[in-house]
Amino acid sequence: MKTFIIKFLLLLGVVSYASYIPIASAQNPNVKFLNIQNPQFNSGVQIGDVLQRHIELEINQPYTLAKTDLPAKGRSADGIELKDITLVATKAGDKNRYSINLTYQVFAAASKPARMQFPKETLKFNANANHLAAEIPAWPFWYAALVPENVENAKKLMYPQHQPEVLNISSHQTRLGAFLAMLALGLLGLFYINADGHWLPLMNGAFAQAHRRIRKAPKSLDGLKEASIYIHQAFNKKHGTNLFADDIGSFIHKNPNFSKLKDEIYAFFEQSNSLLFANSAMYSEQHFGNLLKLSKRLRDCERGA
Repeated sequence: MKTFIIKFLLLLGVVSYASYIPIASAQNPNVKFLNIQNPQFNSGVQIGDVLQRHIELEINQPYTLAKTDLPAKGRSADGIELKDITLVATKAGDKNRYSINLTYQVFAAASKPARMQFPKETLKFNANANHLAAEIPAWPFWYAALVPENVENAKKLMYPQHQPEVLNISSHQTRLGAFLAMLALGLLGLFYINADGHWLPLMNGAFAQAHRRIRKAPKSLDGLKEASIYIHQAFNKKHGTNLFADDIGSFIHKNPNFSKLKDEIYAFFEQSNSLLFANSAMYSEQHFGNLLKLSKRLRDCERGA
């Protein structure tokens, strides 16, 4: 138990050391490092890994730190490349405060665990003709090899390939076929009901023609009368002779598809008499819209919808 506790404390110390480095007191008194934060772990690093360091510092004015005075982006040393670097500057009273992010990528390779490190970085500060430099300490870490040094021939370590088990998807194919058939029928039905083409069966019926003409009629009193006449002509054509209000019952008996519009048909005949034969008729946009809707519903009944 005592040995386990010692190992745990050592591991905790490694992690703590990896994430934080105490600020060295030997730096120039004009420069104060507030924080140097390194990657959380300093072991198990492999080729291609991207690691970051975060540094916060402040310096007495008039010293400043420009991005051109930072380490060069893309610089590579001992297989460690400085991939990116960012700098954020703020002011705090008579001091300049800087936040620096250094992004490194490991390109070194080794066949066994090896000790590597981020290089020591030098920051250069300028104040007119005066210059000042401060160092960011190196940070060591352990590189982990991808394969052991004495790996054998890869062919000896290969496992035989096995084909995946065959899945029975016939039930899924049946459901998919049924769904596609229902979808096709639904789309065909919607197209058939709403289409106005002349080349489909029942597409050029009397009420279909009336509906197309009403859509093109002018929005005026004359257009309103024309719309009413178009619907009367469609009724006459469908009935085989002139259809009057007294004949609506026999018309619906012969054409049961129109039974659900019985009340609307009676109302239309009553309103059309007032519209066509009264001297006080006036244009109403709502009346025109109602005739357009009625012609469409009559067209749908004609098509058996």
